[in-house]
Amino acid sequence: MPVPDRLAAPAPSRAVLRGLRLFRWGALATVVSVALGVHGQAEPASPAGPDPVAQVADLMADHRCSTTGFLDGSLPSAALLRTSRGQLRVVSFARGWAAHEGVRPGTLVAVCLGTRAAEDA
Repeated sequence: MPVPDRLAAPAPSRAVLRGLRLFRWGALATVVSVALGVHGQAEPASPAGPDPVAQVADLMADHRCSTTGFLDGSLPSAALLRTSRGQLRVVSFARGWAAHEGVRPGTLVAVCLGTRAAEDA
C-alpha cells in the first residue's frame, strides 16, 4: 500500500465541536451578564441643580416676600420674578408688576419688602 506524502489531520469529532460552541456561547453570555451587572450597579446621577421648591422658599424668606400682598398696608419694594428661562430673580417692584401686567416678559411669583439688612441700613 502506497504511503501518502502528507498525512491528513484527523477531523475533530462532533462532540468536540459542540463543546467548543457551547464554551464560546457561555463565554459570551458571561461577558454580557458582567457588563450588564456593572452597568446596573452604577450610582444614579445627582440632581442637576438645587431643589426649586427650597430655592423659592429661601428667596421668599430672605426677601420677606408674599404671594398675596401685605395686609398691614406695607408697600413692596421688590418682586420675585421667574424668567422665560425658568430662573428666579429678585427685581424691582416696578419690573415685577410690569411682568404681571404682561408688559414685560416673565412671571410674577411674589412681592417682597426687601431684606432686613437693607431696611436696617
